[in-house]
Amino acid sequence: MKIEIGPVAQASALAWLDYATEAIADLRRVAPKSLTPSAIDGFESLIAAWRIAAVQPGPFHWSTDEPPERVEFLMKAMYQAGLEIEDGIQHHGMRLRPAAADEFHIVLVRQVLDTLRLESRSNAEFVDSLRNDWRIARPD
Repeated sequence: MKIEIGPVAQASALAWLDYATEAIADLRRVAPKSLTPSAIDGFESLIAAWRIAAVQPGPFHWSTDEPPERVEFLMKAMYQAGLEIEDGIQHHGMRLRPAAADEFHIVLVRQVLDTLRLESRSNAEFVDSLRNDWRIARPD
């Protein structure tokens, strides 16, 4: 399936990428049971690709083809990572995503889930379930 992210302000993309790089290091340090090393590796590979797109002139825009199963796996892991970071703020010295990164984060989550939802009935059920729990994932 074709995944697209953007257009979104370059400054927001760069702020999110800087934050996500720090968050991944924190998650590796804490090693939460809810996140597999392969999920964290998947985030790192995407961040590397997004960083290349983010330094191009103009707004951030990126696209690729990914199997729906991988997209589902990484979106669920991103939600879990957010929960782990919320807990880690109090217990492990992690920090919250900066406001400058919010635009990119919202566009990323919503565009990917909107695309995934159209893939199949089971993907749509997954997206609807995730949106019930993940407020930022809701289209409203």
